[in-house]
Amino acid sequence: MSILDVVFEPNPVLHQVCDPVKTFDNALESLVSDMFDTMKANDGIGLAAPQVGILDRLFICQVKRKKLVCINPDILAKRGEVVMEEGCLSLPNILAEVHRAEEIDVAFQDLNGDKQQLTLTGLMAIVFQHEYDHLDGLLITKTGKITQAG
Repeated sequence: MSILDVVFEPNPVLHQVCDPVKTFDNALESLVSDMFDTMKANDGIGLAAPQVGILDRLFICQVKRKKLVCINPDILAKRGEVVMEEGCLSLPNILAEVHRAEEIDVAFQDLNGDKQQLTLTGLMAIVFQHEYDHLDGLLITKTGKITQAG
């Protein structure tokens, strides 16, 4: 278990589309564990692989006690709209007001490669959408209205 270096804007890796994960092995499990350590050390609630310099379709998130490891995720349906001020570990001291779906149906693979399907609401839905954007090279500076954190 170790803490990885977080990649900051304007690093070009943050603007690239990630490749699907094809190998589910101990190395992937170790990466996910390190990502959770890194997220916690930086007081985050989500972290995508490109934020640690890895161009794989993988992110993690934790809201309260609910943890998700999302590999090769997809958003199947969106309902409603909510506007929330979001921050990002790769954009220190920047907040953006972002429009997101209030409820989403999602599919992804877990650490074993098994397919999962969930309906997410509230903060977990917001975090999922934020991290999902990272896998397509999108940051909140592209999707939201920017303000400086104080």
